[in-house]
Amino acid sequence: MNDITNINANRAQINSGQSNAVKNRNQAKLDNNSESENASDDRVTLTSTASRLKDIEQKLNSGSAVDSAKVAEVKSAIANGDYKVDADRIADKMLAFEDDFANS
Repeated sequence: MNDITNINANRAQINSGQSNAVKNRNQAKLDNNSESENASDDRVTLTSTASRLKDIEQKLNSGSAVDSAKVAEVKSAIANGDYKVDADRIADKMLAFEDDFANS
């Protein structure tokens, strides 16, 4: 039977055009992915503060969290009434810490 309105022929052309568009879009995605994988210019740099924090983290992870001998010594001194607080020393350490923190 003859199709006088060419509906079937038009439908075939539309389907063919859509298939090509999908193929082109998929190829473009593949091309973008391969360009991203081949990009060797991507670099990450850390600030000096981030590097220092990383070093501190590694030191903290490698050492013991609690000095058991020191804890026992302080407990004993407190229990015996021999523990003395040196307020000047504590204040000096706090100021030094603040200076280090502010200058980093």
